[in-house]
Amino acid sequence: MNNEKHYCRISVLGLTLALGLFWGVYLFVLALLAGWGIRFMWISKELVQILNSVYPGYTVGLTGAFIGLVEGFICGGIGGAIIAWLHNKFCGLNK
Repeated sequence: MNNEKHYCRISVLGLTLALGLFWGVYLFVLALLAGWGIRFMWISKELVQILNSVYPGYTVGLTGAFIGLVEGFICGGIGGAIIAWLHNKFCGLNK
């Protein structure tokens, strides 16, 4: 049957939105918690400073958190789209 090859497919739009939302919210919360002085496992001002080299304008505080939300959504979305596209491209090769 031809329908069998569609069982392993991932929604490109779904994974794009999911990873974009996840990464954007993560960067948003990280900047806020680091701004409030919370230091716990992965939460620190140093991590925000390191991520600033990848995401220009991303800093500790509310303004930087919103910049991280937007940039993280875009970056995570692109990554999710690439992962879903590659998965869909290779999912039928083992048959």
